[in-house]
Amino acid sequence: MTIEREKVGPLPVWGWAVICGLVVWALYIFTLAPTTAFWDTSEYIATAHILGMPHPPGNPLFVVLGRVWELLLGWTGLSVAARINLFSASVSAGAAVFWFLAIARIWAHPRFAANRTVVVVASFVSVWVGATAFTVWNQSNVNAKVYTVSLLFVAVVTYLAMVWEDHAGTPRGDRIFVLCAFLLGLGAANHTMSLLPVGALGFFVLWHDWKTILRWKLMGAALLSVAIGFSVQVAFVPIRSAQNPIIDEADAECESLVSAALTPLKLVPVVSAAVPDGVVCEPLRASLARDQYGKPPLSERQSPFSAQLAMFSQYFDWQWAHTLPSRVRWVVTLAFIALGLTGLRRHWRGDRDSFVYFFALLLTLTVGLIIYLNFKYGFSLYPDIPVDFHEVRERDYFYVLGFYIWGLYAGMGIAVVWERMASRLDGARGAYGRAAPVLGLALIPLVFNFGLADRRGDFSARDWAYNILQSVEPYAILFTNGDNDTFPLWYLQEVEGIRRDVTVIVHSYLGTSWYPKQLRELTKPCPEGVDPLATPTRTVCQRPFEASDAIPAYRDLEASAPTRPIHTLTDEEIDALPVVPFVVQNDTTVQISRWVTGTLRGGSAIYYPDLLVYQIIRESLGDRPIYFAATAPPVYDRWGLQPHMLRQGLAHKVVDGLLEDTADTVQLQEAFDVRWVDVSRSEDLLWDTYQIDYLLDWDLWPEKSTRGSIPAQYYLAYASLGEAYRLREKPDMAEQNYLRAEQLLRLSDAFEP
Repeated sequence: MTIEREKVGPLPVWGWAVICGLVVWALYIFTLAPTTAFWDTSEYIATAHILGMPHPPGNPLFVVLGRVWELLLGWTGLSVAARINLFSASVSAGAAVFWFLAIARIWAHPRFAANRTVVVVASFVSVWVGATAFTVWNQSNVNAKVYTVSLLFVAVVTYLAMVWEDHAGTPRGDRIFVLCAFLLGLGAANHTMSLLPVGALGFFVLWHDWKTILRWKLMGAALLSVAIGFSVQVAFVPIRSAQNPIIDEADAECESLVSAALTPLKLVPVVSAAVPDGVVCEPLRASLARDQYGKPPLSERQSPFSAQLAMFSQYFDWQWAHTLPSRVRWVVTLAFIALGLTGLRRHWRGDRDSFVYFFALLLTLTVGLIIYLNFKYGFSLYPDIPVDFHEVRERDYFYVLGFYIWGLYAGMGIAVVWERMASRLDGARGAYGRAAPVLGLALIPLVFNFGLADRRGDFSARDWAYNILQSVEPYAILFTNGDNDTFPLWYLQEVEGIRRDVTVIVHSYLGTSWYPKQLRELTKPCPEGVDPLATPTRTVCQRPFEASDAIPAYRDLEASAPTRPIHTLTDEEIDALPVVPFVVQNDTTVQISRWVTGTLRGGSAIYYPDLLVYQIIRESLGDRPIYFAATAPPVYDRWGLQPHMLRQGLAHKVVDGLLEDTADTVQLQEAFDVRWVDVSRSEDLLWDTYQIDYLLDWDLWPEKSTRGSIPAQYYLAYASLGEAYRLREKPDMAEQNYLRAEQLLRLSDAFEP
């Protein structure tokens, strides 16, 4: 079949595929995020910019492609974040081109549609529905994850598999087979999601030409191609890690490239026993296996399958009309289920060979993934279940491929309805044209997802990072709790170069052996004549305070460089820290400095990261300002540090001295977790420094997983200052802060579709 070259109107089918991709691309660009976003977006933009290593397994292909793309688009004048977001939009639009060609091949089958115009329209409608499914759209107009690159790989492999079907057993078919294998290996260096078609491909090969697997030369060439593609992972990661980039998660350095090359084999069950432990690069193995996340085996379910299925169902319900109230949205969801089943039925009846592949892929992306991912309870489901048993955020992005495939089938279902309506008008002039209004069903996801998928004017994550970093004094240590009070800060420091003097310490990473060592090297005093900004992407020594990037309040401070690293633990001492937590038997007071004491509550468990928090504070207090982000109560509460903490905007400073009620330092009532407020500093930060004015015009905080947290932190900052003014009998200023607090809290409490 050469459907791609057949002319339909003024263009060949491949030309219509490109047009479809450009239309999808235009939509993504129109709604493109102007800067970074919450969760992993900031991490990936920052690591692409500095060629760093994001969280395991490192995603080196994305890092390399992102950096090359950023450099190629330097002439545009767009910000780094906008360029990387545009990369995500572009690869997703590229995937639309190949999905179009795949659907065109299905519809061009003799048992489908002889009318080539119908083929083009059906392909366009199918891709449009898939591309405007909420999660697909939301991943494509901001670089939320690496998944749009994997989406492109899967689309290309799917299309090539359908071409292979027509050439199996021929030299061209063999070349396509080997190319698919190479793309699977290369895609895996972006993310393991790229490997999801493997099962469907295997089943498809057995269904269509099972003797292929007996051709040992072809299979050997395919395996070699997989290894060549995946070599990006095993070569780039240890080489770049050895150069100590500022962000170097897992620190996957290896003694040699030979050990790096052999390491992935240790993770393949059928050959792992043949690989001696002594030749394996353990840091790389731990990174590839994602050991630091400690996920249990599949046999140990983190929540009942019914709860995991409920999570998937919730996310599926979001895809087609997310902005509608749930009591209405289910009608649309049922309609798109029916349309998808209609498309599936038509595919089964019209082209059973390609149906085998697509249906196997769909099962992999739905039921298979639900079982494999083994999630905890959904972030916003089962509110009566303790929070520790929930996922920390919505996980719909893991199913982005499945939603796209179902969108393709729903679009095919719309085309089937269109065809049937036209057939009932058989003989009528322009039957297809008269039935065309039914194709408007494909616009439902566009219309009813737009309000939440549109990312124009969303600077909330970038400005959140700016506001937190400017809340702390020069050379501060800033303890954070997780992704959203860490990754945007990394982005601002490494991409925009703002407040690189601040040492951001994410508590969860302190549980690894590599992170404390990197922090020590990053904060050691610079030898005379050494400028760490001369090689800004690599860890050299403590980076200097640059007054031009700071607010006026800090420019007049005597910001002398620290005299020692944040801790002096040796590598051996770090490696020897206890992995198993110890339980405090009775309430215990721990002396940190002359003025600062910590209180450990009886029955509480102290973990490895908590010990490092104590060690860092004990060694650094007096040499550097110590802060906790306002989002980090679990970190400072472990040591009961609240009596020694002073709120300054969105950060809490540990005061190495006596805190007393003065005109500028106010103690709030016990209802506040951190009771002391620095009035003048908070006033300066909240009203003159923070970049939040545009938030007051919003009706809804756009990012679902932070809707209940980030606006609440802004609320607490303004409410605390308002309460301080009330206690100082300044009712007008108190009311002003209370009003601003309520305006921001409204974003958290707003109606959530």
